[in-house]
Amino acid sequence: MEYRPKRQSGFSLMELLICLAVMMVVTVAAIPTISRTLQAVKLQSSAQDFATLLQRARILAVKNNTTYSIVVPAAVNGMQQACIDTNYSGTCDVTEPMVALASNVSLITDGSGPSTSQITCGALTTTCPNGFTGLNYFSQPANAFASYNNRGLPCVGNPATTEPNPTTTACKEIDPNAKAVGFLFEFQYSTGNGRTYAAVTVTPSGLVSEWSYNGSSWGQQ
Repeated sequence: MEYRPKRQSGFSLMELLICLAVMMVVTVAAIPTISRTLQAVKLQSSAQDFATLLQRARILAVKNNTTYSIVVPAAVNGMQQACIDTNYSGTCDVTEPMVALASNVSLITDGSGPSTSQITCGALTTTCPNGFTGLNYFSQPANAFASYNNRGLPCVGNPATTEPNPTTTACKEIDPNAKAVGFLFEFQYSTGNGRTYAAVTVTPSGLVSEWSYNGSSWGQQ
């Protein structure tokens, strides 16, 4: 009786090459989506970390019955940091509460980001666009020292670009322009493919919120 080996099932070389080609096409098509998702995650996590730092500064100021400010020094090796300046040195020391923004994420201080009037609009500021309800407060300049006093309320020195110190410089809840103090921080994620934006707000009552920009309007997170 003649022995005939059973035919083994499997993929041919051509079939494997076709599958590989399809996988490569799908992967290449998905790269932009994956990149945008990672970009959004890095931007929002940086904004969230900064918001958490602000809330921690507020708690510490009340707990220690003093005034604390957030310091944002120049970026180091492409990474921007922010800290609670507990020793009033104007810099971030290793012993101070600190956060580091994700790579390619930076704080905007030159006004180059999209308008944030949708966020701060209201009866006291500017008329809100149809469909929007703003927080209704004037934010301090982007280069102002964001500070909290011993009551846990936002405050600034005089001028706002001077870091308040409880022994030498008072921190006022009403700024020199007779406006209740509030802050707005705008962040950008910048790559060769463009920029995306997020924001963190601090109202005069101390409420901290996070925002994202979809290309035409701001939405609260």
